[in-house]
Amino acid sequence: MPEHLIRRRLAAVAVLLAMGAAAAVPTPAFADFGGDPGGGTPTPWSIESHVTLTMHDNGAGADAKHLVSSGAWDPPACWYEPEYSPDQFDAAFQALLHSLSGASGGADAQKQYDALKQDHDFHRGENGAWWVMVKSKKSWDLPNTTPCTQSPGVQWVPAGNPPAGMLAVTPQMLSKIAYGATKLPSPTVKLSPDAGRQTVNLPTFISFDQPLQPVSVTASLDYAGFSIAASTLAVPVALNVDAGTDDASPRSCTYDFTQSGGGYQVDSSSSSCNITYTRSSRGGTYPLTGRVTWRVTWTPSKDPHAAPANPLPNGLTDSTPQNVVVKEIQTTVTG
Repeated sequence: MPEHLIRRRLAAVAVLLAMGAAAAVPTPAFADFGGDPGGGTPTPWSIESHVTLTMHDNGAGADAKHLVSSGAWDPPACWYEPEYSPDQFDAAFQALLHSLSGASGGADAQKQYDALKQDHDFHRGENGAWWVMVKSKKSWDLPNTTPCTQSPGVQWVPAGNPPAGMLAVTPQMLSKIAYGATKLPSPTVKLSPDAGRQTVNLPTFISFDQPLQPVSVTASLDYAGFSIAASTLAVPVALNVDAGTDDASPRSCTYDFTQSGGGYQVDSSSSSCNITYTRSSRGGTYPLTGRVTWRVTWTPSKDPHAAPANPLPNGLTDSTPQNVVVKEIQTTVTG
């Protein structure tokens, strides 16, 4: 077995040492020492999840950034998920006992091992798995993750059916992880005339150089005979453009995206709302900005286009600001 898996399982088994819980206790009642069972400072909730994230090819680009949520969402910091079979749990516990031979706590660990052995022999022959409290992965870089307030532990779960009250991994939980991992592009709004050639009292038409593509992320757990997933899909639905000055009429306009070229595009050339600067920038510039609203939904599967499409808070991204130069057209009237 690879060393990192041995260390992971030893850390998981170490939960049995802190509270002296008996094997017959049906609810999570074990504390997690984590870290290195051979020494060092114990670290609660040290076991990272087996959940994997898949960012689908969507053209978000290297400059993509985490979406800004328009509403409240609560990505989980920790939860229970399946970790190992009865044989694996027994083997990991024996490895822990070996590492504690002659050390403080070794006798207590042996007593708990004996209790688990006597109580259904670690549940050998039964359909299910030992579930462990895990935490989100640092590599996911989830924003706004609240601290874990759950007591860490290990629990036998028959046939992947966690009991009521257990903070077990669910598709809805995975949807929040996928939502937090979603990164969206920040494309530059295309202006016509371009930013350096705006003219007083002439409308500014808005579009994008390329259609924006939908963005999707899948969070899935396929481990210890347990398989669930959730996929999010972010689709651009609206663009709000702000002129950057009150010397424009109107100062801002909002446009709906329409499907175009396999993606979504805005074309304001036929719109009744187009920013028109009413005064020159007088040797300076106006900071024109755009904000894209993305409608985000999730499905309880690895297919972001599956049904049902459940709503999540809209995502927001700001386009790259542009310094707009506005000039006046000088006219000479002759008699």
